[in-house]
Amino acid sequence: MRLDFRKINAEDFPICAEILVAAYNGTPWHNNWSTEEAKLRIEATMSGFNSRGYIIEQDNEIIAMCLGRIDYYYDNWSQFCIDEFNVIPNLQGLGIGKKLLKFTSDTLKKENINRIFLITGGKKASEFYKKNKFKNSSDGIMLEYEL
Repeated sequence: MRLDFRKINAEDFPICAEILVAAYNGTPWHNNWSTEEAKLRIEATMSGFNSRGYIIEQDNEIIAMCLGRIDYYYDNWSQFCIDEFNVIPNLQGLGIGKKLLKFTSDTLKKENINRIFLITGGKKASEFYKKNKFKNSSDGIMLEYEL
């Protein structure tokens, strides 16, 4: 299976929206995303100067994406926050996500990014990240305020 890795561009957003819908509407999430909502999420995520997005293509078809943003801090320190990471459901478990994480981290290292972080829900997702050398962070506590 030949995989091609590259940065995302705006023309990719509609296909990436379909991937997001497929990934979240099924197991384990069962979220009821529409394609329009997913496209808006992707456009919003990719709208900043600090946004980064990477995709994998197989036979010129997008099969996975990693979208996020760089947070900049003092003393030349920065981190990449993954906002969306999706692989087409029928291709999950084949190592594609692992390869996308590797491509993403290698690309970000060239930009002198110090760390990748994310917030995820669900046991399956957290197990995937832990298998790929992510660890639980003790740097903060996630809080929310409902309006």
